[in-house]
Amino acid sequence: MSNPDHGCSDERKDAMAAYTHALQWYLTKDSRYADKAIQIMDAWSAVIAKHTGSNAPLQTGWAGANFSRAAELIKHTHSGWAQAGRFAGKLRSVYLPTVIAGAPNNNGNWELIMTDAAIGIAVHLDDRASFDRAVATWRGRLPAYVYLKTDGSLPKAPPNSKYDTKAEIIDYWKGQTTFVDGLTQETCRDFWHTGWGLAAISHVAETAGHQGVDLYAKAKHRLRFAMNLHARLQLGGTVPSWLCGGKVTKDLGEHFEVGFNALHHRLGYDDMPYAKQWVEKSRPAGVSHFLGWETLTHAQNPHFGGPKGVTSVYGVMPDGRLTYTTIDAATGKRTHGAVVSTATLGFTPKAMATLNYNTILVTDTNGKLYRVDVRTNRDSLTFNPPVLLGSGFTHDLLAYDGTSHLFGIANGTLHRYTITAAQPDLADITDNTAIGSGFTLKTLTATGPDWILGTTAEGQLISYNISGPGSVKRYQLRDSTWQAMDHLLSPGGGVYYGHSRDNSMHRYLDINPYDGRAGDLTGQGTVDASGWAQVLLSAQPATVS
Repeated sequence: MSNPDHGCSDERKDAMAAYTHALQWYLTKDSRYADKAIQIMDAWSAVIAKHTGSNAPLQTGWAGANFSRAAELIKHTHSGWAQAGRFAGKLRSVYLPTVIAGAPNNNGNWELIMTDAAIGIAVHLDDRASFDRAVATWRGRLPAYVYLKTDGSLPKAPPNSKYDTKAEIIDYWKGQTTFVDGLTQETCRDFWHTGWGLAAISHVAETAGHQGVDLYAKAKHRLRFAMNLHARLQLGGTVPSWLCGGKVTKDLGEHFEVGFNALHHRLGYDDMPYAKQWVEKSRPAGVSHFLGWETLTHAQNPHFGGPKGVTSVYGVMPDGRLTYTTIDAATGKRTHGAVVSTATLGFTPKAMATLNYNTILVTDTNGKLYRVDVRTNRDSLTFNPPVLLGSGFTHDLLAYDGTSHLFGIANGTLHRYTITAAQPDLADITDNTAIGSGFTLKTLTATGPDWILGTTAEGQLISYNISGPGSVKRYQLRDSTWQAMDHLLSPGGGVYYGHSRDNSMHRYLDINPYDGRAGDLTGQGTVDASGWAQVLLSAQPATVS
């Protein structure tokens, strides 16, 4: 807290009040709320000149985060804010210079909260340079705040900080010498400040997402490990002796709603049981410093306002030539191709799965598995001679979930493999696991990590969440009407494409692809009424959010 408190609490509380009234205006369209939000912001813009004291950067972050949210809501939904320019000027001159500078030597929650304010102010001011700087600060601070074992034996040091030796980093991490996935720089301080840091990481990713910049791709694994680790301990889990000397301060608050929603409801991660329990136990989230009404704004809120990204589709023509096409996920319009290769695969393909932008797995009718490495797909489509990886892959259908799991169906049995390389050899395709039988699907695609979707010959549309052998959750989204589809594709983000026997391609949007419900699945029109003559089709996974 700010000490001495010369107007600091007043400013912070008024910033929250302005944001609260702006939200009430947006939800109710009662102009009295908009007027009150404007009144608060006008009062501060008339007098605020600077922030002073040792806590000034954090205080500026707390207030700046909520003031920028309030101002952005009013700016785009209400007319007649006469002093909008004056308020924007104070954001630029009083708030932004402080929060954009960062605080690399302080505890990480400081710099993250400051960055939350900085990116919000940058968006309100349409200041791309400040936006990019805030994103760069976030990218540098993220691995310096949440540890993953892939970082090495020690956590990363904050960029431009004074910490550059092993001893200094350990001291900065409160004397912790054992590091595990999800541990944070402030875990051994207390869970409250840790929660602030994790919440601010999520806030920045949310703001960037609204601007079309996907930061969750960088944060998702750190966030899910960190949230689950701290929630488990907060809920009574045993504190190991190697962690913080066997004692932690369990004062976690309503900090995880935004991050949990993004990871669970948008991206489909279902491996955070303690985080889920804590979020649901803590609802409804109220207000605290820079956190406000996040159950209201984010609980089960699956999209940033529509899918974003490009769908990359590989296909095989009847004569064995490859094709490449792109579709804008937001509009459903084809934006490139189809580009068709001159060369053929040289074998009769049976099933295919796209791993990434230039790597495809294809089986033939004899059960052989090939890897196809694409060299270029821009103006022409060329690829290296297919690499034979192995035999015994008698799958009728293949799908890759974009994270690590390849799914295949052979004679009604669903198998799951783990892919450990971007361009795998046979040794990189491991853990052949029989999940279960009875998967009599006609089409197959993956919609997220360990989520698959398929249709039956009778026209059913079925979603499955795969946890392991015999552990499958089945959701029947449609009882009929999908029998015309002979290929199903998903680039993620709840976007589905259905290829019909008449060579047409159709687009669908599932607002929450992981809720098992059909009510939010709607048709989005036709991509092309004809022209898709491929006998196999596969979309690159995880390119749309």
